[in-house]
Amino acid sequence: MRAWLIIAVLLCLGTTASAESLPWPFDMKVEQAAGTADGIKIVTTGGVSEFLPAVESKVADALLPVRLTRAELSGEIGRRIDDLIYKNYMVIDLERNFLDPFRQRPPTDGRRYIGIGKVIDAGSRFAAYTNDPEVQKRTVWLIDELMKTRDPDGYLGHMKALPDGRQNYRNWILHDQEYAILGLVNHWRYCGDKRSLEYARQLGDYVLKTVPKNEHPEEVCTAGLPEAVLALYAETGDRRYLRFAADTRHGSKGEIACSSLRDWEQTFENRSQSHVYVMLARCYSQTLLYRFEPDDRLLKMSRFMLGELVKKDGGLLVIGSGSDGEHFAYTQNGKGAVSESCVTAYLIRWLDSLMRLEGDLRYGDLMERAVFNALFAAQDPAGRNIRYFTPFDGPRVYFHLDGFCCPGNLRRIVSELPEMIYYHTPDNGLAINLFTPSEKTVALGDGLQATIRQETDYPTSGHVKLTVSPSQEAEFPLRLRIPRWCPKVAVSINGSLPQIVSPGGKYHEIRRKWKSGDAVTLDMPMPWRFVRGRKLQDGKAALLRGPIVYCIGTAQNAELLKTVINPSDLILDPASLGEPVGDSSVRPQGLKVAAKAKIPANKDQKEQTVDVVLTEFVDPNGIATYFRITDSSQAVEDELVGKQQTQ
Repeated sequence: MRAWLIIAVLLCLGTTASAESLPWPFDMKVEQAAGTADGIKIVTTGGVSEFLPAVESKVADALLPVRLTRAELSGEIGRRIDDLIYKNYMVIDLERNFLDPFRQRPPTDGRRYIGIGKVIDAGSRFAAYTNDPEVQKRTVWLIDELMKTRDPDGYLGHMKALPDGRQNYRNWILHDQEYAILGLVNHWRYCGDKRSLEYARQLGDYVLKTVPKNEHPEEVCTAGLPEAVLALYAETGDRRYLRFAADTRHGSKGEIACSSLRDWEQTFENRSQSHVYVMLARCYSQTLLYRFEPDDRLLKMSRFMLGELVKKDGGLLVIGSGSDGEHFAYTQNGKGAVSESCVTAYLIRWLDSLMRLEGDLRYGDLMERAVFNALFAAQDPAGRNIRYFTPFDGPRVYFHLDGFCCPGNLRRIVSELPEMIYYHTPDNGLAINLFTPSEKTVALGDGLQATIRQETDYPTSGHVKLTVSPSQEAEFPLRLRIPRWCPKVAVSINGSLPQIVSPGGKYHEIRRKWKSGDAVTLDMPMPWRFVRGRKLQDGKAALLRGPIVYCIGTAQNAELLKTVINPSDLILDPASLGEPVGDSSVRPQGLKVAAKAKIPANKDQKEQTVDVVLTEFVDPNGIATYFRITDSSQAVEDELVGKQQTQ
């Protein structure tokens, strides 16, 4: 039996060229290197077991994620993860809503989606994160019960088998199969269950056998198919999976252009083929394939999608997500079926993948806007319910099912957040992406370990104290994301005179000889800013503070809303904004702010001034986000859209 080892991060050997004419985020510079992986089990400091993939990577990530456990993470991110585990995952009815359809195979003609693989995927990460035997037991039981429903030929599905296996060509059957593969692979990765990897291989082989027989692949949803099969390849080294993921033509014509992963390119000329969740999932899978078979063409769609999102009149919404009726749109409509949770989930996951490839922490600015607004607003403050869509104009509702796609994808991405906070750097250093209370001991290589502790109430304030304690005095870099929403940051080391750091760079690096207890303090002022609206929001502005968007909710403005039919017609006075005050009605350490606003005159009444209260966007009662303001010159462009700073 092999000994357990601690593996250092990969060395970088070179870079690829990129489009010089485009500003960030198009200047993709990806480190090329021979990877290291032989399938051995490793143990990081802190006792967290991890498994290296079986396949050698041909591209070394510039940032390697550091996995945190529940004991190491707290704050708003930790609280949200806990709520989703113990108030949602551990109480949803797995028997009735997820297993029974596979056991009973009711006559639905395949026109439904269960989403059981996404539950397994999230449950596997939750089990590793909590180290809670009850969470692990629940996930193992779900896998075991699901595997009992397979037919002798390997078919796994929630509708009766048809002659010649035609049930596999129904839209949602393959969708359930592909995410079941991914969930099983991740149960192996995170929990070390070899049976799960074997189950994944068996199901993967069944998919490889049946999918090519379909004469109309353009009619089947395959959002997670390449991602799942590439994960299976990474853990087995079986090149059949790589070739299938890269070269097999697939994709529903109602969502994206049907093509192989290697050949997929798409514009928005045909709006019926611009399902943004599936497009982002395909972009993400291309970044995974790029790591195995580097080809700059595989990053072309990621560049395109980034451009369409962040250009001045692009599709990125102020809350950090981007969809309208599940499709890509430039209208900035905030009503109804917008900000699909699947889109939010894959946007965050894809940005993280690009950030790891390039080492550019500016992607974290987009990630945190999505996390603290769109993602967390899609999660019930009480912890139980999940939204399918999260509009920023008009009432929001919770989805009536625990299954289908959005609840599963939200659970998955929240379970991934503990790996989006700290990263190894190629030169044996650390990088910090998300600010949240946490403490982690990390192996940096050459026998050196370092414990890093974050003390902060972020995003309530922008004060962050980082304490770095290496196992021995040593020189290594600490890279910090400097958010673009902050005009300037004061960075102090051990109480020294602060250095003023401007935003816009890929990161701020502190390279020094560290000794135990060294403290780095970041003071990031959070001034109010009114972000100018675009397209349908033209002439209005949204109020932000740090990464947080504010809104008008019904609970705090009950009396006002008796007379104001459409609160987005209010004219807010920027000069009336004071300092925010505590508001724990939505989240611990939450904030709200009072302001003065004018009700425009009409034929029935004169203009009048009223008091209004704005709360953080996660307020489930939020109904309005954009407003007119008395002085339009006070509005600024969103720092995340338009021309990006390159240094």
